This record gives sequence, C-alpha cells and structure tokens, in this order.
Amino acid sequence: MAPGYAIVTPAGELDIATAPQLRECLLAFLPARPALVVDLNQVSFCDATGLGVLAGAANRARASGTSLHLVCSRTDIRRLFELTGLTRRLPLARTLDEVQAAALTLAQAAPARNSRAARPGHRQAHRHPSGTTTGQGPSPAPGPALAPSRGDRHDRPA
Repeated sequence: MAPGYAIVTPAGELDIATAPQLRECLLAFLPARPALVVDLNQVSFCDATGLGVLAGAANRARASGTSLHLVCSRTDIRRLFELTGLTRRLPLARTLDEVQAAALTLAQAAPARNSRAARPGHRQAHRHPSGTTTGQGPSPAPGPALAPSRGDRHDRPA
C-alpha cells in the first residue's frame, strides 16, 4: 500500500441514522490520501443507505484518482455485498494483507497501463499512479466522530 493511506473503521450499525457521519468522514479523507481502506469488521448491520455511502465514496475515489478498498471477514456483511452485486464495483478483501497485496499488484501494473498511447475512438483511463502521493503534509482534520488510535488508523463509531 502506498505511504499515507488511511484506515477508517466504522463500528455498530451503518444505517440511515449513521451513514451521513461515515460519508462526511470518507469524503474528508479521499482527496488527501492515495488510498483509503474501510474496515467493516466491526459493522454489525448495514442497510441500503450504508451501501450507498460506500458506493458513492468509491465513485468519488475513482473520479479523484485515489482508491477505496473494503475489508470485511464477516459472512453476513460480505453476503450483503454479493446479493446486491456491489462486489463487482467494490472489491471486498477479507484481510488488510489482501488489500495490500492487491494494491501492490495494481502498482506494478500501473506503469504498463499508463505507458499505452491513447488510440483513436478508445477512452483512456486516467488513474493516479500508485506511490506518487506520499501523504506528507497536513491531514484533513478528523470530524467529531473520529478518534485517531494507532498511526493513520481511525476508528469511529458508525
């Protein structure tokens, strides 16, 4: 994983009452980090609003040239992503190690993708080359629901 990534760990229920707090938190981190990891292992329930927040954050991450990664080993939450088809848009890793391995694979493939010349009639993806943003400089200030714990890991109640 590129230096400067952040981990956000929502806990409890991710629903219509708590989703706006998560949205605000994710949007604060997206433009300032090369990668954002959302660890869903402490989420006990997620409704359509919570899924929408995660899908919207993934769309915004893609548009801004950063990446959003989800981690969850909970069978019930993983099943929700599979049933809704979101696993096609939001890859769901079981562990942080899986996310790091996937990020390394993408970083190694990025030079090959970025060196291809644009062909007429084909859209060329503009992606943030992994590793060029180091995360140095000021971090976005955590909102009231965020409490930094270890390094760049941010745990917050959902």
